[in-house]
Amino acid sequence: MARFAVGLIYAMGAEGLRGYARVVYNVDLTLDEAQRFRSTFFEVYCGIAAWHRSVYDQKSRETRTLIGRGRLWNETPKITALYNSPVQGIAADITKKALSLLPQRLADTGAKIIGTVHDEIILEVRNEMAREAAVILDETMIQAGKVYLGKVPVEVEITIGETWSEK
Repeated sequence: MARFAVGLIYAMGAEGLRGYARVVYNVDLTLDEAQRFRSTFFEVYCGIAAWHRSVYDQKSRETRTLIGRGRLWNETPKITALYNSPVQGIAADITKKALSLLPQRLADTGAKIIGTVHDEIILEVRNEMAREAAVILDETMIQAGKVYLGKVPVEVEITIGETWSEK
């Protein structure tokens, strides 16, 4: 459901929903079923529908994250970008908060932050300290999310591998 929700928040239409259900879940929906699913979603989550209407009506060249960090566009972007920017932006804010907390927390593990990709943080650490560093990373990312999202559940996926490609 979470993947569907993200797609719908980013303005996925009924056809896109059908294709997504087929590819990801091997579920065939009729166009009518996809439209009803989409309508029901926005009835249940009416705050998202209201936010969509507000963003659509404003069609601003500026978007802001939940904490107020702004993005100024050269031209008015597509509506999907206007929906996407605040959501992806808060993920970036959470990642930045976690990055500010991690060096001190990881000090005893010898782990080093070697990169970020979107909302992923990549660490390099000795094998014998990998589990401990993973726990610290998990706890720190959840804590960083709660700073901005309050009671909204924050989920983190941690993968340990010999190389980044093993994620």
